[in-house]
This record gives sequence, C-alpha cells and structure tokens, in this order.
Amino acid sequence: MLKRMVFHSKVPKEIPIFLFLVGLCTLLALTTRAFASASNLKVLGTDAAAIGIMAVGMTMVIITGGIDLSVAAVLAFATLIGGRTIANGNVFLGFVVTLIVGTACGALNGGLVTIAGVPPIIATLGTLYILQAAATLLSGGQCIILERNELGFIGNGFVPLVIMLSTFATGYLALRLTRPGRHIYAIGGNEEAARLAGINAQRLKLGVYAASGVLASLAGLVMMGISSTFQANDALGYELAVIAAVVIGGTSITGGQGSIIGTLIGVGISTVLRNGAILVGLDARWAQAIIGAAIFLAVAADKLRKR
Repeated sequence: MLKRMVFHSKVPKEIPIFLFLVGLCTLLALTTRAFASASNLKVLGTDAAAIGIMAVGMTMVIITGGIDLSVAAVLAFATLIGGRTIANGNVFLGFVVTLIVGTACGALNGGLVTIAGVPPIIATLGTLYILQAAATLLSGGQCIILERNELGFIGNGFVPLVIMLSTFATGYLALRLTRPGRHIYAIGGNEEAARLAGINAQRLKLGVYAASGVLASLAGLVMMGISSTFQANDALGYELAVIAAVVIGGTSITGGQGSIIGTLIGVGISTVLRNGAILVGLDARWAQAIIGAAIFLAVAADKLRKR
C-alpha cells in the first residue's frame, strides 16, 4: 500500500528530486559561507554548462530507448577541428565547422543504430574509441590556445549558464509541444506500435542522435570559451557524468519516460555534490560515490513505479 501511495501518486516525479536539491543547497549554504557567494554561483554555472548542454540531447536519446556513449569523444573531435580554425582567426567559420562535425558524428551514430541495426551501446562505444583516438592523433598532444579569447562572448560571466538554460528551454518545448517530441516518447514506449501508428521511427531516431552530436559540439565551444584553451582529454569521462545526470533526473534507462525538467534538476544535483565536496574539504571521490548511490536509487524508483 505504501509503495502504491508513493510511486503511483499524481505528484510529479520531479518534485522529490527537486526537494532533495533544495535541501542539499540549504545544507551547504548553512555549513559553508562560500557556497552562496556570487563567485561560487558563477563556478556552479560554468561547471554545469557543458554537462547540461549534452544532457539535453542525451535525454532525448535515452527516451527513445537508446544511449550515446560517444558524446565526450564527439565533443573533443569536433572542438579540435573547429578550434584550429578559430585559433587562426576565423571565428564564424570555426564555429560552424565545429557544429557541422558534431552533427555528422551524431548522424553517424544514428545511421549505425537505425540503418545498420547495431545496438546503441555497441555503435556509440565504437564511435567513442574511434573519435577518441582521432582526437588524440589530431591534437598531437598539443593544446589549442585562443590568445585573443575569440570565444569569450560565450564563455565569460554567466553566459555559459544562459546558453545551458536556453538549450534546456528549447529541448523542453521540442519534447512537450511538438509532434516529433511526442513521437519520441512513443518510440521509446513501444517502437513497433509506433511504427504501426505511422511514425517514422528510423528518421526520428537518426535525428535524435544528430541532435546529441550537435549539442556535444556546442558544449565543446562553450568549454573553449570559458578557458580559452582546449586539448583532447578535456572532456574525458564526461559521457558518464551526462548519463548520470539524466538518470538521476528520472529518465528511464529503458526508454519511454523522462523529462527535460528532471534532467535539469539531475544536472543541478550532480554539480552541487561535486562543488560541495570541494568546499567542505571532502575528497572528490566521495562526491562520485554519492552520485553513484543516487543513480542506484533513481533506477530502483523507476523499477518500483513500473510495477
């Protein structure tokens, strides 16, 4: 009876995780003055930006029943290619090239999954290794440096946070207010039934992976704008942080359920946990352990809701 009351109530599932985030922020604000300072709020915004931007695309991919393990490698590869053009003084061309390369890499993943029929985890794992190696070879171990801070207009102050929130707003509107958005949920819920209903699942899934790729490349541009530098391993491991944020936010790893709002809260929780661990003097690995525990709880809650 208790389980039914908790997991089958009409309370949106984002509410419990939002309350957890509020409680976590309140606890940190009371235990350390630095947490609520303007400088730390800026740090939180910049730390969350790249993960958050990629998490929007990842949410859509996971809702369709897929997964994209290659987002960090796409970020690195696309940013290194476009970054060289930007460093040579052609900011607009470099910006466009980065986004095109990211879109192409995402579309490649989508093609492998939808046309070739490769399972998403295998397709994107293969792409991860290939693009990781390509990025390392392309960089030659060297770091791209923007001496004139050409991307400062997207990396200074609270601009990265604004870009991230704008990405979330766009993703929310796309999923909730458009026909393709509703079809994405239908595909994740029952792809065969969606096909029988006339939904072009292949085209939509390819588009979702392409969106994940372009958002990964946008995240790379924001990262380079923040630091004015970029090297091949700057985003190493980000794919796991992105997936963690999406799952903590309540998106079902088996597809068909999830929300952009939940993912935003999940990004907030993971970012605040990492930041809070540093402020209170804890080893960063404790924050990772807590995030891991949160993933287990989120998956367990999802399983209980489906019973």
